[in-house]
Amino acid sequence: MSLVPRERRFYDLFEQQAATLVRAADLLEQALADVAKLPMRQREIKDLEHLGDDLTHEIVRDLYQTFVTPFDREDIYELVAGLDDILDYIEEVADTTNLYGITTIPQPARELARLIAQAVVQLEQAIGKLESGKGGGENVIEVHRLEDVGDSISRRAIAELFSGQHMPLEVIKLKDLYTLLEDALDRCEDVANVLEGITIKNA
Repeated sequence: MSLVPRERRFYDLFEQQAATLVRAADLLEQALADVAKLPMRQREIKDLEHLGDDLTHEIVRDLYQTFVTPFDREDIYELVAGLDDILDYIEEVADTTNLYGITTIPQPARELARLIAQAVVQLEQAIGKLESGKGGGENVIEVHRLEDVGDSISRRAIAELFSGQHMPLEVIKLKDLYTLLEDALDRCEDVANVLEGITIKNA
């Protein structure tokens, strides 16, 4: 029995997981751009998070059942875990914004959400190039650039929070929001690093 179809299945599942992530990040960007739509977008993101969990479990199950994998098992596990973490962060941002009752989204938070949406598109494109064993380097570089931009935005935004112009409760809420957005972007960079280190067998 040929193992090639099962190997190809890993690529299919990763591509599905990346597409789910892109959709969730797009919904988060929409939600923070128009907070009136947050409850609806939050439910849609939660549905995508459940779908992402199913894909994660499927990939891990296939990993244990497959003798020959397209690239190192450790890389497969790190990649699937990283993508799952990004999706969890996106859901947590939406949940936190809703639970905290944040009705006015500061511009830096909207910018960070936009950067996350751009970063996951780059990850999706890099994952789409995995099977060929070629390309993806420019996507990884772009994720690093986006993360650097996000770091600068987050630092300035948090510094502004402590300028004395905000109520203490607002500071706590917005600092948590900025931290979650930055964590999501940091995890995108972690996944980019994993992709950069993958060597495709027989590529």
